[in-house]
Amino acid sequence: MDTPCETAPIRLQTTGIETGPATPSESAGQIYRRILVGTDFSAASTSAFDQGLKLARQSNAELLVAHSEAIPNWIGFMPPESYGEWELCCRTEAEKSIGALIQKAREKGVNAHMLLLEGHADDAILDAAERLHVDLIVIGTHGRRGVLRLLMGSVATHVVSRARCAVLTARPSDRAS
Repeated sequence: MDTPCETAPIRLQTTGIETGPATPSESAGQIYRRILVGTDFSAASTSAFDQGLKLARQSNAELLVAHSEAIPNWIGFMPPESYGEWELCCRTEAEKSIGALIQKAREKGVNAHMLLLEGHADDAILDAAERLHVDLIVIGTHGRRGVLRLLMGSVATHVVSRARCAVLTARPSDRAS
């Protein structure tokens, strides 16, 4: 593979991203230089992407579109040869879906890159944001409450509470629901 890959503690695959701090823009008043948008391809993350894209255009910022896959607990019940197929299928689908978002961003004149992460989404996003010197994380929230939130957790809540940079959460619009 021709993209750099770091393997500890969470594998981070990037496409053409400098891992140092983003270089300041010549434009006056630039608030953000590097924005990371986390996506799980849900309506909430579509809303987050739209917000991230809008902010990247306004700030002339670099946009990083990230997706994370965690190895599910049930994978141990699969035959060993199926694991590679499952991993390849997940990666191919993620690349295809993120590729469409990258193309949309580039059509709007935004310098955009794909991030394929491994691990629990909150940890992977936070790790990537720190390694890549991100100024803003934009992440969707499903707005779950009660037992559903208890059972499923909240990636957005974990990111907001632990991020070292600014975080913007986005809810799906009524049109996307």
